Amino acid sequence: MIIIAARILLLIMTAALPARAAPLPLLPQDSRVELRAWGLGLIPFDGRFTRFHGWIRTDSAAPSACQVVLEVEAASLIMSETSVRDGITGPEFMDVAQFPDLAFHGACEGGRVTGSLLLHGQTHPFTLDSESSPSAGTLVFSGKLRRAEWGMTARPFTAGSTVRIRVAFPNPANRGSHT
Repeated sequence: MIIIAARILLLIMTAALPARAAPLPLLPQDSRVELRAWGLGLIPFDGRFTRFHGWIRTDSAAPSACQVVLEVEAASLIMSETSVRDGITGPEFMDVAQFPDLAFHGACEGGRVTGSLLLHGQTHPFTLDSESSPSAGTLVFSGKLRRAEWGMTARPFTAGSTVRIRVAFPNPANRGSHT
């Protein structure tokens, strides 16, 4: 009798939990993770990562709330200018041989995603601000980091002091329209 009562109590407690959607995968075929560095602090050099995985999960009880996990293979950066790419992935910048992964774990707070970014072997708070309308089919978020805060201090004048990270992924609110 006690076991049956415990099972009924567990069912009641589970039914009271908010409905959470299954995680929406963040994969290269339908999402983008991009980087922009500035030469001399003025000339933009854009690249994108080709190998990453993660997910975003929303809560139907709180549509503006979400959780995001994104893990990126740093050596997968591609850029039109090979020498710039080699400099960014090399030992003076991202040092992908020693620090092969980037990772972002965060949560939505209004029009931004706040969390922590692992880059160059260091984890610090990082915020991505929305660049797109919540009704858009693709959501775009970006944030700028100061390289020195992550221990990347080589060539501050020629390589610029900031890097922009931009992430684009399908809007989880439109999930039903794709299936």
